[in-house]
Amino acid sequence: MMNPLLPPATIGIIGGGQLGMMAIREAQRMGYRSIVWDPDPECPASVLANETITAPYADRAAAEHLADCADVITYEFEHIDAETVEWLEQHKTLFPGSSILRVSQHRQIEKEELSRRGFPIVEYRLAATGAELETTFKSLRFPVVVKTVTAGYDGKGQTVIRDAQEVDAFLRGNDSSRSECVVERFIDLQCELSVVVVRGRTGDLCTFPVVENEHRENILYKTTIPANVSPGVQKEATRLAREIAESFDITGVLCVEMFVTREDAVIVNELAPRPHNSGHFSLDACDVSQFEALIRSIAGLHIPQPRLLTPCVMINLLGRNLSALNVEELSRHSGVKVHLYGKKRVEEKRKMGHITVLGETSQHAARMATLVEEHIAPMSGSDAGSKGAVKLKEIQST
Repeated sequence: MMNPLLPPATIGIIGGGQLGMMAIREAQRMGYRSIVWDPDPECPASVLANETITAPYADRAAAEHLADCADVITYEFEHIDAETVEWLEQHKTLFPGSSILRVSQHRQIEKEELSRRGFPIVEYRLAATGAELETTFKSLRFPVVVKTVTAGYDGKGQTVIRDAQEVDAFLRGNDSSRSECVVERFIDLQCELSVVVVRGRTGDLCTFPVVENEHRENILYKTTIPANVSPGVQKEATRLAREIAESFDITGVLCVEMFVTREDAVIVNELAPRPHNSGHFSLDACDVSQFEALIRSIAGLHIPQPRLLTPCVMINLLGRNLSALNVEELSRHSGVKVHLYGKKRVEEKRKMGHITVLGETSQHAARMATLVEEHIAPMSGSDAGSKGAVKLKEIQST
C-alpha cells in the first residue's frame, strides 16, 4: 500500500485550461504546490500554478522536467499525446494513466471496450469512405449521428443526418477530408445524464449526484442537479459509473455520460477520465468538489462521499454570452455564483465560464436559472440583460 502524499508535495497537471485551474485552486487550499504543462503561456491555470511549463504536449524535455518536479501527475483533458503520458507513467506516479486515456481518445476503441466489458452502448457502425457511409446509413435507417473517431469535443466532429438529402450534402462537404467515422443510431431520448465517479488508490469509490444535461449545438448548455429522473434510473446510472470505474481500474476522476430512453433504459455514451464540465456544480453545491476529490484520490487520501447541500442548475457561459453578461447585477442575487476562467481568446462557442444557481428547492433553482438565462442571452438594443435583471429581483423576493 502506498503512503499518502502529503502537503507541501507538488501536483503536476498536464493541461492548463479551466479544469487545471480549478484543480490547482483546490490543491493550494489543501497545502499542495503545483506545476502545470500547457503550450499556452497564458493558459488559465498559469495564474495559480507555482510553475508553468510552456511546450507542446509531445515535447520530451518538457515531460522530463515535469517528472523531475512533480510528486504525482494527472491530466485535465484527453487531447494530449498518449505516448508522452505513457513515458511519464513509467518514470513517475501518474493517474489515471495512459490506458484509459487511449480509450477515451478514440470513439471506436471506447465503444469496443465498453461493449466487450458488457456495458450497454448505442448501436453503431464504422465507415471510412463515402460508399461505406451510404451503406451504413441504409442499414441503420434515418436519422443517424455521424461522429469522427478522434478530436470530438464541445460539438466538434458530430453531425445529425435526418434524410437522404442531408446525406448528399454531408458527403459533398466532407469528401476532401474523409476519415473514419462512427455512425450511431439516433435514439429517441428522455434525457441525457452524467455521473462523476472518483476512485482512490486503494479502490475506494465515491460518486457525485446524478445530473441531467441539456446540450445545444452539441455543446453542454445546462446541467440540473439532481436529475429529474426516477429513483430506478438514478440507481442504474450510479451503478454503471461505479462498475465502469472499477472495470477500467481508474484512479482519479471519471465522468460517464449516458442516454436515457423513453423506456427508462440507461445507455453509456462517452467517458471522460478527468473532472468534467457537468461536475462544476460541486464547487458551490457540495461539501466536496470534484476537484478536491481528484486531489485526494491521486494523493492517496481518504475520499468522503460528497453530499449535495442544495439543488442547483449550472449554465455554461460561451464567448457569445459575454457581451450581455452583467457581473455586477448577477452578484446582487443570493445563490447566483459567477465563475469566469480568464481566457484571453474569446470565440463564439468557446467556454469562457459558468454560472451556478443555487435554490431552496429544485423548482426554485429552475425558476432562477430561467431568469439568469434571459439575463445572459445576447440581445440587441440598449435593454440587453435588463429584463432578466428585473425578473431576478422579483423572484428573489418571492
